[in-house]
Amino acid sequence: MKWEKNMFIGQSIQALDSKGRLSIPSKFREILNTKYSGKLILTYLDPYIVAYPTEEWVGIEGRLKQLPTIQKDIRDFLRIIYSNASECSLDNQGRILIPPTLRDFAGLQKDIAMLGIMNKIEIWSKDKWNEFKDNVKDKAKTLPEKLMEIGFL
Repeated sequence: MKWEKNMFIGQSIQALDSKGRLSIPSKFREILNTKYSGKLILTYLDPYIVAYPTEEWVGIEGRLKQLPTIQKDIRDFLRIIYSNASECSLDNQGRILIPPTLRDFAGLQKDIAMLGIMNKIEIWSKDKWNEFKDNVKDKAKTLPEKLMEIGFL
């Protein structure tokens, strides 16, 4: 079985410009333009922004529609996800514009960490990403053992 470049993987540190535009790394852009339409849905997930290609967002929406909205926590979650969602397209230079509300929620200033996570891109403040990595170092040491317990390795 041949591996094809059709999933987002890796990380890249980028700079947010003064207008709130963020350059999408070429390895992510290539996937966005070949596998997907080049359009993204951005929304806030504490403490980062998640960017789904619109084609992947359709599947997310299908699952969100099945949540039991009778539960207050679910309704609150949906309000946050949808009220902060924004559709964006790559400009001619391969950048996206991150709306001010999303930048504020995620604490995005200048240095940004972009992570490829299978079918989505996570957009973190570089400082928050480094803090997260520092906090999970000890947990990562036990991961192989946990993966063996569930039969993954």
